[in-house]
Amino acid sequence: DVDEEHPYYTAIMELAERGIILGKGGGLFGPNDPVTRQQFAKMIVKSLGIVVTGSEVCPFTDVQTQVGDDPFYPSKYVAICAREEITKGYNATTFGAADFIKHQQLITMVVRAAILSDPPAGFMVTFTPGQFSLQEHYLNAKKAAYAGLLNELLGIGPSYDFLGASTRGECAHIL
Repeated sequence: DVDEEHPYYTAIMELAERGIILGKGGGLFGPNDPVTRQQFAKMIVKSLGIVVTGSEVCPFTDVQTQVGDDPFYPSKYVAICAREEITKGYNATTFGAADFIKHQQLITMVVRAAILSDPPAGFMVTFTPGQFSLQEHYLNAKKAAYAGLLNELLGIGPSYDFLGASTRGECAHIL
């Protein structure tokens, strides 16, 4: 379901080769499937090359200790994101682990992880503050745009839905 014509083909293949993202089984990747916040936490931790030791303590009460075969998923990956201030969660105890990660949240987490600088004064973007739920997300999207992270992101601009769910392909592209 991912061929060379897919807009995020290169990013998907690179992250798959590095073991950061895996297929769904049966030879499928699911590039248009939405990603949960806990899934993205694992993606970003693995992208950053942060070693998970198992001693991490997750501050969020709504994150399960373990789901699936990975003994660290999801709690330890989410714990690292909180420790490294990549995520703040919805509040001190709620992460929204099973919620789909919104485009604005994906961008903010990547900007925080990469510690991107502010763009120069006068840097113009094709989207507006009104497309975001928080000013912080808008400012982070401007940083991401200036750094080139949003280049070739399908639909980016004045009608882009920053509140919509991010897909596996979009996550791979931005990472």
